[in-house]
Amino acid sequence: MLLFLIWGAVLLGALMLYFRQVYSHFKKRGVKTEPVVPFFGNMLRIIMRKEHMAVSLNTCYNSFSEERFVGRFEFTKPLVIVRDLELIKKITIKDFEHFLDHRVFIDEHKDPLFGRNLFSLKGQEWKDMRSTLSPAFTSSKMKLMLPFMMEVGDHMVLNLKKNIKESNTAYLDLDAKDLTTRFANDVIATCAFGLKVDSQADRDNQFYAQGLIASTFKFKQLLLFFLSSAFPSVAKRLNIKLFS
Repeated sequence: MLLFLIWGAVLLGALMLYFRQVYSHFKKRGVKTEPVVPFFGNMLRIIMRKEHMAVSLNTCYNSFSEERFVGRFEFTKPLVIVRDLELIKKITIKDFEHFLDHRVFIDEHKDPLFGRNLFSLKGQEWKDMRSTLSPAFTSSKMKLMLPFMMEVGDHMVLNLKKNIKESNTAYLDLDAKDLTTRFANDVIATCAFGLKVDSQADRDNQFYAQGLIASTFKFKQLLLFFLSSAFPSVAKRLNIKLFS
């Protein structure tokens, strides 16, 4: 029992020293940051689903109105939120060659859907993919997409009129988010993949169902995502995947 208490005290002391070292990262460099919770950093309210990530970032951003940039901890990983416009321009334009790569969130071998997208690629591979995709979004190409978007919109309007007629009322109660999500899904299907999909009428079509799975993060996926981004080596050893 005494040995157990001794080892417990040693472990607790080691953890306290570790967290003290980790969370002094910004203080040593004179960078201001919000108060942290050991292990969670600034993520506790997000993990507990008491606050959205966007709200948390906005609060941190607005809490230091006089600073050019502020610090933040995603668990034990230090992050910097840049507030100064000139500094942002320097990072994204003048010194862009030093800031090409995004940080890795997902192992590309475990979850290629997220690990191999444009935001996850690095170096020359990112440049090659960007060069491949950029011509698809020129003004002339966007104009060519417009008729397909209008066709999807026409199908949506026809389906709404049909539903109103079948309801025998002059109005229709609907979920605006679901309506616009299905519209966006069909636009992506026709413009990006050349597929004819009518998610307003065929509500359980395979393309929409798979897209919904990939874009909907449940609590389990949220935890796995944060684990993979904060502790990638641990996630790799545990063979963690966001989606089975």
